[in-house]
Amino acid sequence: MSEYILIRISAIQKELEDLKQAIARELQGTKRQTKLEGLWKGIEVTDEDLEAAEKAVFRDAYNWED
Repeated sequence: MSEYILIRISAIQKELEDLKQAIARELQGTKRQTKLEGLWKGIEVTDEDLEAAEKAVFRDAYNWED
């Protein structure tokens, strides 16, 4: 039982450290830029692709037709 508690405390400490770092980045006004280079290498995404994806995701919210 005590080993479980130590593992949970360690996990909570890590989570708190991650949260502290995220808040510090937010206060500084800088965000880590998400890079999709590896996953999407060689694929070109157009404005039309983005618009179609937006319509698919938010279709019910804006009552867009298919």
